[in-house]
Amino acid sequence: MEKITENKKKILIAVMAYLNLTALAYTCGLSGDEGIYTGTGIFSFMPESLMAFALCAILLGRFLRKEIFSDRARVVTSFIFGMLLGFCTVWSQYILYSITLFDSASKVLAALITGLGISFFTIPLTSEIIGLADRCSGMLSDGDAPSGLRRRLLYLAGIWALVMISYVPLFLYVWPMNFFGDSWDELLSQINGVRTTHHTVIHGLMLRKFYLLGIRLGDPSYGIQFMTLLQMGLMAFAIARLSLYLYDKGVGKKIRIALFLVSILNPVNAYYAVTAEKGTMGVALAMIALVSLMKILDTEKAGKGFKNRQSVCEIMIFILSASLGCLFRNNMIYAFLPGGILIALLRKKGTAKLLMLLIVALLFGSFKAEEAVLMHAEGSVTTDRYRETFPLPIMCLTRVVILHGEEMSPEELGAIQEFIPQQAMDHYIISFSDDVKARANEGLLEEETGRFIGLFIKYGLKYPGDYLDQLAWLTYGYWNPFRAFTLGSTTPHIVKPLPEGYTDVRNHDLVPFMDGLFDFVYNDTGRFKLPLLAWCYRGTVYFWAVILLFIYGIARRNRDMVSMSTVPLFYLVTVFAGPLCQFRYMYFNVLTLPLILYCLMCRGGNLSDRS
Repeated sequence: MEKITENKKKILIAVMAYLNLTALAYTCGLSGDEGIYTGTGIFSFMPESLMAFALCAILLGRFLRKEIFSDRARVVTSFIFGMLLGFCTVWSQYILYSITLFDSASKVLAALITGLGISFFTIPLTSEIIGLADRCSGMLSDGDAPSGLRRRLLYLAGIWALVMISYVPLFLYVWPMNFFGDSWDELLSQINGVRTTHHTVIHGLMLRKFYLLGIRLGDPSYGIQFMTLLQMGLMAFAIARLSLYLYDKGVGKKIRIALFLVSILNPVNAYYAVTAEKGTMGVALAMIALVSLMKILDTEKAGKGFKNRQSVCEIMIFILSASLGCLFRNNMIYAFLPGGILIALLRKKGTAKLLMLLIVALLFGSFKAEEAVLMHAEGSVTTDRYRETFPLPIMCLTRVVILHGEEMSPEELGAIQEFIPQQAMDHYIISFSDDVKARANEGLLEEETGRFIGLFIKYGLKYPGDYLDQLAWLTYGYWNPFRAFTLGSTTPHIVKPLPEGYTDVRNHDLVPFMDGLFDFVYNDTGRFKLPLLAWCYRGTVYFWAVILLFIYGIARRNRDMVSMSTVPLFYLVTVFAGPLCQFRYMYFNVLTLPLILYCLMCRGGNLSDRS
């Protein structure tokens, strides 16, 4: 009888693996003549089909076991996460090659069925990832935490130095700093004295101060070089501080080395360490804040109270570093604020809830006070706050008018066009909101925000599919698990000269003998060409790691696991509400990946008790 059951299981695995292969072939075929996979031929007689079938069968065989299904949290997480991943794989292909998914019920049904087929692979794959994290949890403890201030400082300094050294080759290649995107506009507006809050005030101020310092030294490149070194040092310190935290916790050497390598071997970190992107320093400060947050949660769980000097110090570091970090990337405050509130609600004791709420209030107050001081000192003005706040609603309403304008009455159409004039809608591109939002009625958006939100909700209820497709097009470079697509990255050279009358910040290639190597390793956009490491420049890994931690934390009822996922998760929400898909927008999730991986291993119930 047992043999018959085992045979039935093998037949089921073979059927599911074949259905997965069929779904994969159908998904590849959605690319048509535009994609690298045309039709379904690649999964007919090609060896890839046998490899995919065999791998899926092996994973299913490892998943469909009694010992796996005895772990309810693992199974629930695998099913939810795997099915979500499977559907998104298909959805991303539909929106890329068919423009829309939700325009017909037949498409949605086909996507759901195909997504189910894909999930026969993604579900057991998720289970394997969770199993690996669970096995690593047994390697977290390596005995008692080390003692001695001198030893700890040497460890911190050693890690910091190693990270800094890893940045040096790229620093010499793009010396003094990699300017791209908004950095040129920020510097120009600062030296012209036209300062708005479209860009963060603190970053523009730093660019101008270091540029002028360089002018006094005879070349603006010297000043920018100091700014690059400051940024490199701050990022290296953020990584070193996480390493020291793990060292202090007595985390096993293998895990510490693995998480350190995730940071130091990720080419994204090196490239952003030497770039003028405005959010980089802010992300480093946020990383420092999240380490303090883990220490605060440890103190609460251990029942040590918050009256000792060390606890008060960590709270102050969290507030200061998080608030300063938000000044470099303003949308980060909308990650720390709701994230902090949710963390407070997850605390067991009333005193811990109140303390966390107080910390969040102080964080928000510090951010607003620091922002006000900087804006007053610089004479900055707010010119486009509402257009910058509502790019997604603006694009959703524009799409509705373009697709369904003929169905609307003149009054309905006019109500929308008051906020988004027709000349703005004429510049509509489904994956890029800047051209539309820049022409939206800023004054009316400010005066009648409630009416605009009401219109957004009204037509969202009427045309939810169009809203979903619009959201997907603005964000699919972040979550798309099937195809490597990300708009914008970095470039190895300064791309724009300053206007006549201003001294340019020029790229000085200090290692010309290494140009051939850099050209071989990097694309023109700065992204890696090397297999596997090229995945580091995709949003997929970082986005889904946060989602997995959140779902797994809920399934395990692990308060601290959920708590440490809230800030990265809410940050992703702010990115999804942004104007378009830019890889640099989610650098917060890139730098914090080692922290997310560590939290995935902490399955024991909290960050301080890993037994």
